[in-house]
Amino acid sequence: MTYPFALDQEPMQGHEESITRSTGRALGWNYLGSFVRLILNFGINILLARLLGPRPFGELAVALLLFGLGNLLAGIGVSSALVQKADISSRDIRFCFTGQMIVGCAVSLLLVLSAPVWAAFFHQPELTLLLRILAPLFLFQSFGTIATALLNRAQNTRPIQIASIVSYTVAFAGIAAPMALLGCGVWSLVAAYLAQAFVNALIVYAYARHSLVPLLHRDSVSLFRFGFSVLGANICNWGISNLDNAVVGRVSGPVALGLYSRAFNLAAIPAESVIGNLLQVLLPSFSRIQADTKRLARIYVTAVGVVAMVLLPPLCAMATVPGVIILGLYGTKWVGAVWLFQPLVLAIPVNAMMALSGPTLASRAKPHMEMRLQFVVLLIAIAAYSISVRYSVLWLSWTVLAVYIVRFVALTEVTLREIGARWGDLARTVWPALVLAAVAASSAGLINLMLPLTAMWVRLVIVATGAALSTAICLFAGRRPLLRPIFRNLPQIENLMHAKLAQFHL
Repeated sequence: MTYPFALDQEPMQGHEESITRSTGRALGWNYLGSFVRLILNFGINILLARLLGPRPFGELAVALLLFGLGNLLAGIGVSSALVQKADISSRDIRFCFTGQMIVGCAVSLLLVLSAPVWAAFFHQPELTLLLRILAPLFLFQSFGTIATALLNRAQNTRPIQIASIVSYTVAFAGIAAPMALLGCGVWSLVAAYLAQAFVNALIVYAYARHSLVPLLHRDSVSLFRFGFSVLGANICNWGISNLDNAVVGRVSGPVALGLYSRAFNLAAIPAESVIGNLLQVLLPSFSRIQADTKRLARIYVTAVGVVAMVLLPPLCAMATVPGVIILGLYGTKWVGAVWLFQPLVLAIPVNAMMALSGPTLASRAKPHMEMRLQFVVLLIAIAAYSISVRYSVLWLSWTVLAVYIVRFVALTEVTLREIGARWGDLARTVWPALVLAAVAASSAGLINLMLPLTAMWVRLVIVATGAALSTAICLFAGRRPLLRPIFRNLPQIENLMHAKLAQFHL
């Protein structure tokens, strides 16, 4: 039995409309789930940050750093291969699941055995026990990976979002928050991460059941070849995105790492909601039109423009008033994170736009191109991070922004060349986002200057509301020139919007 790409069952006027409809439906579920998760994430993270302070987050950040690398190794890239391949069989699914679990077990065992080495490297003896307790995360994650890939392949993202919301709520609201109130410190976070991975894996498997009978055979080895290229690119990407945490943890200790990692995570929360969900549906969508480079180029440059328009205005506004954001949300315990936040929040939209290159190149069966470039940038990042952290963590923060810009330029250039597009095409979809970002940042800065004696949390509410309103007014007043680049590249989006409005007789 084979499993081709799931197509819409409704009659459509053309293949491009079908892709637009299915991708839009998948994105709709993704962003609905993200909105709910974003509210939960902000509320629970603020509560935990105020209860625990920087040190527990710094201790856990080292463990999650290693978990991120181990999870990539455990994943071995086969989920992307299952999504990209035109037709897959039940034997392919069993083969990938078997390989996934074997590597997951091996990585879990490796972490248990190497825990004392990592504890010595980061000068944190207590890290040994923490890493060994967290080791089952790899097994839980591996168990749910194939089911998630099958759901993404069919662009059935509703179960994925349900699993994410339920598992996060159970783990962090139901376990972490009560344990933090009881004074359990870092162990409240450890218990939450284990519970979240376990519950999420069970839910996605319930929606996309597949055989658990092990199978190893030569016919599906090509899936590993593709997967290893994706894995190589992902490991390099992980290195660029996480080595800054490693050098801060080793050189400056858990408190500095707690401040740094929370500043980065706070900046990344909005972007994760946008780009994470977009990437889940782009690879299957791009893979269905991989031979049509003109259409692929149109969708790619438009996706970059949409990501820029969604992320640049709020993140640039946040960078303008870092003290209001950090102290208004986390309190005075986190004052050391204020100036770290500014360069890190500016790095996030650059990273998000860069991330669209990965599924574009993978859809063309050329993940090796991304892997090579990511490896070169990784070497640059290792040297730059190691030098800058010796001066200060603030220097490191600005170095991270510089490295992200270099990576964005290099990967975008390769992607544009592969799909036959130009920088000018990209600029025409991004300039509206730059206009809105300037409006949002200037509004936030001016409003903040007018409220020098106001309490931080009150100032945060006023600044956020004012910046959002000014940006919305600008977008409404200039909607024709600002939205025209998107509608010109993908008129189907405009047609779908008009169809939705017509349902309400508007």
